[in-house]
Amino acid sequence: MKIIGGEFKGRTLIVPFGIRPVSFRVKKSVFDILRGEIKDKVILDLFGGSGALGIEALSLGARNVVFVDINKACVNAIVKNISVIRKAAYCDVFLRDSLRAIKSFSYKNASFDIVFIDPPYYRGMIKKTLKALDEYDILAPSGYLVILCYRSDEFGNVYSRGDIIYDIVYGQSRVLIYAKK
Repeated sequence: MKIIGGEFKGRTLIVPFGIRPVSFRVKKSVFDILRGEIKDKVILDLFGGSGALGIEALSLGARNVVFVDINKACVNAIVKNISVIRKAAYCDVFLRDSLRAIKSFSYKNASFDIVFIDPPYYRGMIKKTLKALDEYDILAPSGYLVILCYRSDEFGNVYSRGDIIYDIVYGQSRVLIYAKK
């Protein structure tokens, strides 16, 4: 997998075994939409995997990225990928359950301009994550939630703090972007 834009365009990222990386088409679509919203922003990459979404944001000028993943192999890959682009000073990486991380960030009054949510498919994590984000408000005013999920995932109206401004399907993947009210 490669970084598709910005300062580190073309660099290859390590992807841990068993991780479903974001397709080029989906990632390009997301960053084409958000391009003007990333520079100097604080980003949260939940379910970090290889760190591809957060690292892409760094490449496009994000001020700081926080990565969270429960899988040690993923955390190790994220750390290696960050070290390759020499941006460790602008990142925090946590080996933690994403739902507990949301709660912890809330207690610390952390606030994020963009939250990427790209959990494993078929596990109901989108609904649980949106409920947690609704309960523990860590999204900055005028922030965005970017959700990458299976195209037929059902999660209804569990997030009341924002409105869907983008919803498109690419093959088996669906991209939704919520803007905070």
